[in-house]
Amino acid sequence: MKKNTFLFCASLLAGLALTSCGGNPEPTPTPSEAGPKAPIVFVMSGQSNMEGNTNFGTNGAYLTKAFEDLGITDGETCLTGIDSVLTSYYGNGYGELDRNNYNRTDVHASNTEDKIKGKFFATKIGMGHTDSMMGPELGCAYVLKEHATAEEPIYLVKMASSGSGFAQSGSSAEGKNWEVKTADGTPVEHNLYVDFLKPFLKNNLDLIEEETGIKPVVKGWLWHQGESDGGEEAKRNAYARRLSDMIGAFRTDFAEYAKDEDGSNIAFIDGMTFEGGTMLAGAADAKKLNEIKAAAADENDNRYIVDTYANEEHTDANLLKVSGEGSTQGVHYNTKDEFRLGMAYGRLIVEKGLLD
Repeated sequence: MKKNTFLFCASLLAGLALTSCGGNPEPTPTPSEAGPKAPIVFVMSGQSNMEGNTNFGTNGAYLTKAFEDLGITDGETCLTGIDSVLTSYYGNGYGELDRNNYNRTDVHASNTEDKIKGKFFATKIGMGHTDSMMGPELGCAYVLKEHATAEEPIYLVKMASSGSGFAQSGSSAEGKNWEVKTADGTPVEHNLYVDFLKPFLKNNLDLIEEETGIKPVVKGWLWHQGESDGGEEAKRNAYARRLSDMIGAFRTDFAEYAKDEDGSNIAFIDGMTFEGGTMLAGAADAKKLNEIKAAAADENDNRYIVDTYANEEHTDANLLKVSGEGSTQGVHYNTKDEFRLGMAYGRLIVEKGLLD
C-alpha cells in the first residue's frame, strides 16, 4: 500500500506542475491496464519414470497411504483433480510410437479423439502409461497448485516414451530416440523430439492461446531420462553433447514462446536417475551418468538438476526408491517416491523463481 500511495502522490504532483504551466499531463495507467498474465507452461519429457509407470493402487489406495506417510492432509485433490494446474499428455512404451499414425490404440493420451492435438484436464491420477498409473506431474502439480488459480492455471505438457534414449537401436528406432544431431553435427531427420514432442507441444500452445486469447510463455522443460543410456560407456560419454544439442534445438524452435522471445530464458530441469536396478544400468554406471548430468547443469546457464540422492534438507527428494507399493519391473519408482519426484521438480521451480 505504501508503494502504491507514493506512486499516486508523485503522479498527482507531476500532473499539478504540468497543469500550472499550461501543459496536459499524461494519464496515469491503472494496474488493470497491464492486462492479464500470460499463461505459464512447463514441458515434461523423458522415459518411463517421466511418462509414469507407477501404479497408484485401487481407488488411489497406494497414494493415500503415501500421503499418510508424508504427513499430507489435503491429498484428496490429487484423486479428484487439481484444477489450478492443468495437464495434457501423450506417450507410451518402448518403440510403440509411430509418426505415421499418431492415433495408435496403444498410445495413452489426454485427447482420445485426436491424440497428437492434446487436451488439458485438471491434474490427477491416471495420466501415466495407462489409466491406472501416475507420473511426476501429480507431485509437481501438488506443489504448484498454490501458485495458480482455476481462472489462471499453470499448464503442464507431457510427452514421454518408456525405454527411450539417445542411441537406441531396432526397426522402430525413431520411436525410441531423442537425438537431434549426430556427432559431426548432421541433423537427425526423425526422432522423438522432432516427430512427437515438437508438434504435440505446438498444438497444446495453440490450445492455450485459443482458450485464453493470450500467447503462453514456456518457462521450463522438465526432463527425466538416462536409464537407457547409463549402462554403456560410449553412450554415457556422448550424453552431455546429445542432451545439449536437443536443448539447443528446443530453445531455438520455441524461442517465440520464451520470455522476451529469447530461448535461453527457457529453463532446463534435469532429474537424476535411480542408482541401482538390474534391468538397465547398475548402480556404479548410473552414478557415473548422474555425475555427467549434474556437471552439465552446473556448466550451463539456466540449467538445473533435481538431486534425488540429496540430503534430507534438499527438496524432499532424498534417496528415491524403486521398490515398494506401485513400483514395476525394478526400475520404476514406487508410489510415494514418484509423487516425491514430482514434488522435487515443483519445489525447484518455485525456489529458482521460474514462476515470475
